[in-house]
Amino acid sequence: MKKVKILVLIGGDARFHDFQGCGKILKDFLEASGKFEVELTENRNVLVSDRLKSKDACLFYTHGEIGTECTGKKLTQEEENALLSFVKNGGGFVGIHCASIFKGNKDYLEMLGAMFITHSPFEEFSVNITNHENMITKRLQDFSIKDELYILDYDPSVQVLATAMWQGKPQPVVYLKEYGKGKVGYIALGHNADALLNPFFQKLLVRTVSSVCGFRERKPVNCAVIGYGGAFNMGKYHLDLINATPGLKGIAACDIDFRRMEVAQKDFPGIKTYTDYKDLLKNREVELIVVITPHNTHAPIAMDCLNAGKNVVIEKPMCITIREATDLIRTAKKNRVMLSVFHNRRWDGDYLTIEEVVKKGMIGDIFHIEIFIGGYGHPGFWWRSDKKISGGAFYDWGAHMIYWTLGLIPSRIKNVVGFFHKRRWHSVTNEDQCQAIIRFENGAYADIQVSSIASIGKPRWRILGEKGGIIDEWGKSSFRLNTTVHGVWAEMEIKYKPSQHGNYYANIADHLILGEPLAITPESARRVIAVIETAEKSSKNGEALPVPYER
Repeated sequence: MKKVKILVLIGGDARFHDFQGCGKILKDFLEASGKFEVELTENRNVLVSDRLKSKDACLFYTHGEIGTECTGKKLTQEEENALLSFVKNGGGFVGIHCASIFKGNKDYLEMLGAMFITHSPFEEFSVNITNHENMITKRLQDFSIKDELYILDYDPSVQVLATAMWQGKPQPVVYLKEYGKGKVGYIALGHNADALLNPFFQKLLVRTVSSVCGFRERKPVNCAVIGYGGAFNMGKYHLDLINATPGLKGIAACDIDFRRMEVAQKDFPGIKTYTDYKDLLKNREVELIVVITPHNTHAPIAMDCLNAGKNVVIEKPMCITIREATDLIRTAKKNRVMLSVFHNRRWDGDYLTIEEVVKKGMIGDIFHIEIFIGGYGHPGFWWRSDKKISGGAFYDWGAHMIYWTLGLIPSRIKNVVGFFHKRRWHSVTNEDQCQAIIRFENGAYADIQVSSIASIGKPRWRILGEKGGIIDEWGKSSFRLNTTVHGVWAEMEIKYKPSQHGNYYANIADHLILGEPLAITPESARRVIAVIETAEKSSKNGEALPVPYER
């Protein structure tokens, strides 16, 4: 796909904004999106040169003069006229943060649609999405950012997409407007590097630039599920999530049991149903297929879907073996289709809260993690207890736990030691207890346990960092955090955030429709399978073993 050419103009009073550092951040993440070819400059002469005429859009992270406190150079008449002509004739324009500070350029401010009045203290505040239909803010949730909130004198006819509250009144944070044949966007956020590195800011800017350059969303992606079993009603669960996601639409379901397809027809009147997934693959309307079948069938079914040119989501775990995972990844790349794994518990409220505490440095760098699930009781007589079908006891909740752990420690794995026990429940073939001890290259390690013979339990999480730690029990709504605050030791209860499982399919839609990065890549899901397989091999030979694809 041809890249959009954009000019980013920076510069101004360095007492208030780090234009050099922030300009580099802007250029780096705009180019990293894969959509843009970026020219970054402080030279305003570019506005009156042929270089601007060769661009699709111009971005301002610069300012003019306002009052006596913040000094800056206004646009010359020639520069202002050239810019306005560029936009009037169909060019795109995006103003970022201080781009509304041009008191001496009234025509420019009229084009922009706003003028800076003042700003809040630099603090954390909430940004509220007020328009969920526009491409820029579709599938986005309200978020928090540490920034300056600009108070603006703005054109009431602009299309406001997001706001923040200031002294009881909503202030526009993101908006669009027309100017001649061109389109203008403004994002009031972006005071410093921390604000520019906020993932929500980056997503807003990439989408705003795309919008002013004429990008439009495509029609909804038609989706289907393979597997509509009644045990957990996962087929219905996935279709409900899909249909609740703007840009996705569930149109088909498949299960070998025709009675389950009768249930699907009742759940979703008019849905197309199949009892052979290979017949489903012939449906050209279906673009995305979700595989929700027993674990040992994930790889062969997903492989057929990929080779049929379908985008694929696989219920976790991805598959049984590292080789299967690698073959799936290679096939998806060869056929240029998407492959992802439904690690939806990456958006569990408790995990989101732990992740936030860790990322904000409240316990320092992690050096030790213990995570446990289990008790003492027979695992039941069904396919999840059959090792040939399920892969083993580690492939159920263990897959979630490993994914969580790998997300908290930003390091490659050095090796894994495994301990697998078969001591009590000989009427089924799964292990009674599995344990993987992961040693990371940064010196941290994690101990992950799944057991059906644990007569005495332990906390779900025990996380130790250099500045504090976390204890979290199953069945709670908060966890205990011990940390130091300005040198004073503190113990506190941290309430869980709400779970956000819908974010999984929102990301899938963002990826397929807008080309945004996958949150759950197949490579990240393969790491989970690699840990499990390596742990079992280690248990058999009694040695610590390296994990494939970590180097």
